[in-house]
Amino acid sequence: MIRAPLRALTFDLDDTLWSVDDVLAAAEQTLHDYLSDAYPVVAQRFDPDRMRQLRRELAAAHPELTRNATTLRRATMAEIARSCGIDGAEAERFIERTFAVFLEARQSQVAPYPEVLPALRELAGRFRIGVITNGNADVYRTELGQYVDFVVRGVDIDIPKPEPEIFALACERAGAAPGEILHVGDDPYTDAAGALAAGMQAALMCRDGPPESPDGVPDCLMVPDMQALRRAIERSVGAAPESGG
Repeated sequence: MIRAPLRALTFDLDDTLWSVDDVLAAAEQTLHDYLSDAYPVVAQRFDPDRMRQLRRELAAAHPELTRNATTLRRATMAEIARSCGIDGAEAERFIERTFAVFLEARQSQVAPYPEVLPALRELAGRFRIGVITNGNADVYRTELGQYVDFVVRGVDIDIPKPEPEIFALACERAGAAPGEILHVGDDPYTDAAGALAAGMQAALMCRDGPPESPDGVPDCLMVPDMQALRRAIERSVGAAPESGG
């Protein structure tokens, strides 16, 4: 299901190259620990579960916030500041400090799945490698960064997947036509359907097995991990040539 010529691969990050739920939970706990020291009144009123609930409430009340993970999280901290009587310049400092603490903790907790690094290393020897993500992780601060040629983050350009513009920008940075690029992600809608609609090829990373209901799942390659993806690429477009002496 992969067509030649294939010149580039783009990857989603969260739940494609690493597991994100534990990362976010640990980062939110680190933020709460910081609040306990720096803003104890806030920490007493907003534990991690209450913060998550507030973020969900804001997302439901203001759907436009959901297009940008950074904007939604900062809006959550702004609402927490307001409800705790923090306003003006101090509120701005509160938002900046707490978001910085969260982001640093979110980054430090990232751990790629075991098979990702060796598979990515092999693929990077043959193709341009890019990232298309709606999250705010920095792949260049991980061990994978050395194999990544370009990154397009929805939080930076305020254009999330599955909107076609984010995929078009990735194609431009890859220097290849959409049909010559394979996008790999875990979400049938934002990743697979979005990439296909933009004219790219798509593969769905199904680490927990194929979707229970195939309804609405695009017709594309499904793989359980990166090594399976690498083998599928070899079957479709051939193995990398061996280096000569």
